[in-house]
Amino acid sequence: MQLIIRLSDLLYDGFVLVRNALVSLFGPRPVFVLLELAGPYPEHRGRDPWWVRQPQTVEDVRRQLGVIRADRRAAGVVITIGDLPAGLASVQSLRQALADYRARGGRIVAYLPQATTRGYYLASVAETIVMPESGTLDLGGAALEVTFIGEALGRAGVVGEFEQIAEYKSAVEPFTRRAMSGPMREQFNAILDSVFDDLVAEVASSRRLEAAAVRGAIDRAPLSAADAQRAGLVDAILYDDELPAHLAAGRRTPIIVSWRLARRRLRRPFRWRFPGRAVAVVTVRGPIQMGESRPQPPIALPFLGGETSGHATVIRAIRSVERNPLFGAIVLSIDSPGGSALASDLIWRAVVRAGRSKPVIAYFANVAASGGYYVAAGAHRIVAQPGTLTGSIGVISGKFNVRRLAARAGVHQEILTRGEAAAMTSPFRPFSPEERRRLRAQADEIYARFVDRVAEGRRLSREQVEAVARGRVWTGRQALAHRLVDRLGDFYTALDTAKQLMGLSPARVVPVLIVRAPRAVAVGRRGMLGRLELFGERVLALMPWEIRLR
Repeated sequence: MQLIIRLSDLLYDGFVLVRNALVSLFGPRPVFVLLELAGPYPEHRGRDPWWVRQPQTVEDVRRQLGVIRADRRAAGVVITIGDLPAGLASVQSLRQALADYRARGGRIVAYLPQATTRGYYLASVAETIVMPESGTLDLGGAALEVTFIGEALGRAGVVGEFEQIAEYKSAVEPFTRRAMSGPMREQFNAILDSVFDDLVAEVASSRRLEAAAVRGAIDRAPLSAADAQRAGLVDAILYDDELPAHLAAGRRTPIIVSWRLARRRLRRPFRWRFPGRAVAVVTVRGPIQMGESRPQPPIALPFLGGETSGHATVIRAIRSVERNPLFGAIVLSIDSPGGSALASDLIWRAVVRAGRSKPVIAYFANVAASGGYYVAAGAHRIVAQPGTLTGSIGVISGKFNVRRLAARAGVHQEILTRGEAAAMTSPFRPFSPEERRRLRAQADEIYARFVDRVAEGRRLSREQVEAVARGRVWTGRQALAHRLVDRLGDFYTALDTAKQLMGLSPARVVPVLIVRAPRAVAVGRRGMLGRLELFGERVLALMPWEIRLR
């Protein structure tokens, strides 16, 4: 494998040498490359099959910026921001990629016909922000909305019978209550405070403003372009056709070309990876369930569901890396709200076993909570973004009782059983007191095991874990303070950590390979039917919340 990597680098660099010589024949007129940033921006390519169209990743943007930085004729980049449904941690990774480019001498200009909080937060890393006269800066801040349908379900004849361990494990409350409980409101306010404070601080630092001034501008939103300029959030009011003259600044007027065109005109950097072991990347994306993973459907339709991570697939990937001497470390890239408690524990075991032979570093993207945190508890190091939602060390169990709803609809079911627990999970009958006691005991046992796993992996006492567990969700910054994560940073911070644990300098270039699990004997079902399998689990380690930047 090492020989294959070296030969591929030699062939690639030979091609680049010839290509760079040809593109150098073009004139020296300075070029600004237009990057249109839109999409969900996962950190890196996932395990989806080749026929599934994948969105652009943060890694793709880093590569584009690397090409731009390698050619002296490239004067900088102009960024525009379209629809950006990316999670907060993904936006922070994208912002870090742009900040690294700028720190290496690259020039960034943001052109914003309009911008929300999410878009402006990303654009604030630019040295110059430009809006047209008719532009609008809609800094709405951060929000978390929860719709409670417990009362509506009760009127319809559906009763939620759940056990939540512990008081902050509020995933089922929207189905059983009509308003937030005290613990739910407490943790959500703390999360919003953390996210909002980080956002304000970073924008204020980039724009060289006081935090109070940024907060005041947000409270006055929406702002016209002129108001935004007076507030120090925008540098110039120009239309896009006026940008080249503005960028010239007394020198030769540059041209602005799209990345699609620039990639054919710019010289590319050479690639030469040092011999040695590679870093393997194993991904855990979407809900965690028993069985096989299921890729994102080719067409995004609600009834098809989304990507899921099956314990069998993830474990095969981890074990294939564990046995392969090519790999010197594993980065477990997690973007998951959790799911099956059993599947999470089985993956945790594979992580611990692999960690006996090589370093395992967990990277948390937008969310790595509940089961998503469980699977990482055995890693040597954990890296998260400040805005990652994590923790949620707790479990939920139970079912919906639809007996009254069925009776109203004229549906009647008779149940014949052998064994006292045979009909325990039936939605057409309530739990008996004894069944609820057994359900609670099972949930308590799984929760205790969860806490023990975290205490062992994080080298904390059980009491220290219990103090930050109880189902509570934390941001990455809060989790760092509570020792649930080790470092704040992006996916490349996790790679640097892996190299350090391999005994290498973070500056050393090593192969990084996305690992797909060896083929299983049989592949499970896909789509919405696969997602429904999750709800067949009796006990879940699940965290369904997200923070939205308006």
